[in-house]
Amino acid sequence: MAATTPASATPSLGSVLLAVAPLLFSAAIMIMGNGLFGTLIAVRMDLDGFDVGTIGLVLAFYSGGFALGTLICPRIVLLVGHIRTFAAFAAIASAAALFHALWVDPIVWAALRLVTGISMAVLFTIIESWLNARAVNAVRGRVMSSYMAVNYTAFGLSQPWLTVMDPAGFALFSVVAMLVSLSLVPLSLTPVETPPVIKVKRFGLRTLIAISPLGVAGCFSVGLISAAFSGMGPVYARTIDPAPNWIASFMMTAIFAGFLLQYPVGRLSDRFDRRQVFLGIAIALALISAALALFGGTSITLLLVLLAAFGGLSYTIYPLSLSHANDFMTPEQLVPAAAGLLLCYGSGAVFGPIVASQVMQLLGPDGLFVWTGSVAALLALFTVYRMTRRAAKPNEEQGSFVSVAPTTTPVAAELDPRGPDETPPTMRDAA
Repeated sequence: MAATTPASATPSLGSVLLAVAPLLFSAAIMIMGNGLFGTLIAVRMDLDGFDVGTIGLVLAFYSGGFALGTLICPRIVLLVGHIRTFAAFAAIASAAALFHALWVDPIVWAALRLVTGISMAVLFTIIESWLNARAVNAVRGRVMSSYMAVNYTAFGLSQPWLTVMDPAGFALFSVVAMLVSLSLVPLSLTPVETPPVIKVKRFGLRTLIAISPLGVAGCFSVGLISAAFSGMGPVYARTIDPAPNWIASFMMTAIFAGFLLQYPVGRLSDRFDRRQVFLGIAIALALISAALALFGGTSITLLLVLLAAFGGLSYTIYPLSLSHANDFMTPEQLVPAAAGLLLCYGSGAVFGPIVASQVMQLLGPDGLFVWTGSVAALLALFTVYRMTRRAAKPNEEQGSFVSVAPTTTPVAAELDPRGPDETPPTMRDAA
């Protein structure tokens, strides 16, 4: 983490954002390509007649690859450097996108999703390590907010590409490859100083559970929910209307709603017992999932309203889980804990699409929301149980909510303004 800078020498937010603009631009292009890729794969497999169970299994390999990529990236960067590593894995991800269109086979595609997950984890890790190097403590939180805004916006805007070209053809795979390759350009042509060696420390699962069982359960549960929706949502949408513009609108509604609800949910969680907010979110998500399963196919308007509520609530569980866990940690524990909790999310993200697809095979398309509702209901029950086992943290001792997307890597945790140099005295004393 960057050392504290004297106030007189602290650069303004504008100057820092100007300095990291090429990194944010590279990230936006890369996220747009990756966001399109995920939806395209699900739609294309459905078009090609893959059964629902196979689709879920193939999609799960991406999450496994992403978790693996965060583990191997620091070693590769240490050997060959940031730029060369970024260039190599951008090329691998681009080639993997094109190879999908050349060989349509579930086993081959599963292997390609694994390779893509590894590659994207490496690319995200490098960009986030650069952001960390440029973000001084005074503006670290606002750089994090800017990065999250870029993350959600680029992900949402990746979906309309489905309406431009036929998902059944080769062209969209080429677009993915071009976007991932073009993410190299801003990074390579800008004189950005090389960040320090990437060092990622993680807590073991036992340590995390001892600190915050609810934080672990929340991260794992949202992996089960979010990855299931991201992967199988396009498949569900095609049962309502197979038109690409509808599928794009369906996914965009959930994504942008998730972005918009970060602030109000964060404000509530900072003012009240975070577990009460957590419980309310989990119960509401279970009820909305039930409504989607029962009535989602009856009206497009009702479906979109429920979908916006579903996306808005589900995308807040991960940062809520992180914030709740951080309330019981010392500032020095925040980064390794965030890295460990991200792996908890990744574990859930591996199983989410697999189990959801099996439920959809048994119950039909509505099974997707039967699955998400069941997970949310179990999370709500566990939250009630935890509220009986530990006293609430006083509001003045709670840390502030920080919006974090689970698509980031452990390196992004260093941008968290709740770290050692930014933590208010009351939090230090409480820890």
